[in-house]
Amino acid sequence: MPAAAKGRPKGSTEKPWRDAIRLAIMRKGEDGRKLIAMTAEKLVSEAAEGNVHALKEIGDRLDGKASHPVEHSGDALGGLAEAVRALAEMRKS
Repeated sequence: MPAAAKGRPKGSTEKPWRDAIRLAIMRKGEDGRKLIAMTAEKLVSEAAEGNVHALKEIGDRLDGKASHPVEHSGDALGGLAEAVRALAEMRKS
């Protein structure tokens, strides 16, 4: 008797976890806004507060991940943090 196959079949394009997240994030919250919009706003708010992980995520999403480590000196995320704060302020007005 052959052993049971593990994981997805070879060549399968099914991604159940991705599909479940997509369904969940496109739902509307209690206030009628889509959860994806609320999630993006939370990410921007966190970045505006100086959360380095949120800043990195925004940078990666907007500019793409760095192809290789870059050496630098000083506050490399300072400019991005200021830009995110400015965007957050613009959204308030």
